[in-house]
Amino acid sequence: MEVIITEREALKVVGMKIHTSIEENRIPQLWKDFIDRMNELDKVAVPDCSLGICLNESVTEYKEDSKFDYLACRVVKDDSVVPAGMGYREIPAQLVAVFTHFGSLETLSETYDYIYDKWLPGSEYKLITADEIEWYDSRFKFGEKDSQMDIHIPIIKKDKEDKIDDGLFFIDED
Repeated sequence: MEVIITEREALKVVGMKIHTSIEENRIPQLWKDFIDRMNELDKVAVPDCSLGICLNESVTEYKEDSKFDYLACRVVKDDSVVPAGMGYREIPAQLVAVFTHFGSLETLSETYDYIYDKWLPGSEYKLITADEIEWYDSRFKFGEKDSQMDIHIPIIKKDKEDKIDDGLFFIDED
């Protein structure tokens, strides 16, 4: 599997967040709810693109029952309005390893297994505690075998310290 190491630019996103686990998997319902409300976003910066973000603020290892926050969102412009029931998040520029998942979401776990069990241990990089992004653009075709989406894994060289001042925050506008 090809990997691209790149410095991803900072992003501003608006979307809907849940607290879930792999075991209970409330993510599909979140996506349904968010898709129903996407037209409320007034100033989308990246057309035909949505992001799924695992908010890695405290989770160090994912197990079936590990709780984590997940955000379904879109990249917005600076002056975008945050609709009621949605939240805003700034994601800093950072070094990421980008992997393209080919196929339906049913096989997504195989791509993640490759990233964490094969590529990461054998690479010159290590994971840092920062948001992991699933990038769903025009190549994504839900349920189709020829679907593609990218996974952005936040990394740093193994010989570097992984302390980052990322200023992450999430504001619920309820």
